[in-house]
Amino acid sequence: MNADAPSGPEALVRDVLQGLAEGRFVPGQRLAEPDLMARYGMGRSTVREGLGRLAASGIVVQAPHRGAQIRLLSRRAAQDVLRVTDLLLGLAARQAAEAVAAGADPAPLIAAAHDYDAAEPGDRARVRARYYRALTTLAGNAELDRLLPLLQVHLIRAQLRLNRPPGRGARTALVAAVAAGQPETAELAARSHIRALVAALPDLPDSAFAPD
Repeated sequence: MNADAPSGPEALVRDVLQGLAEGRFVPGQRLAEPDLMARYGMGRSTVREGLGRLAASGIVVQAPHRGAQIRLLSRRAAQDVLRVTDLLLGLAARQAAEAVAAGADPAPLIAAAHDYDAAEPGDRARVRARYYRALTTLAGNAELDRLLPLLQVHLIRAQLRLNRPPGRGARTALVAAVAAGQPETAELAARSHIRALVAALPDLPDSAFAPD
């Protein structure tokens, strides 16, 4: 048995997150226990533990007599998530650039960004996570490393899959500014894409969101 292989519940969690990135799962979708048991070859208790982990991280909501459902954010909730992300991601970029200015090596971040840009659709969720870990590791801020993955940005990505502006240009500018040790420029680059998403929210159709 591979010691690094995820447990049954963790395998379910990872596949749901990967499925959100790929479009196999979508916000608002119900996750029926019998379907998940058949899909993953798991027992009911294992599936319930996996769903519990997803619920604890805010990906899934569970209601009595209705089962589990992938969370569909309201317009206001999406705005709130993005505004918090704006601040934290900007801080991560600023501190990463400060670290480079003080002598840290930006090569791991540059490599992770290159891999992100070149990733196939099925690998993008994993490679994206590695890119953000490289950014927070370079920033040297353990709280950012802890907090950023808890935000529900992946839900927003899935929910607004067809409506969100591209982020590659802002990411390229962020990495260039970090590598040059330019904190203010790096922070502005990090926040520009998030602010573009916030600005786009009012014009998106109501069908893209849960009721406020």
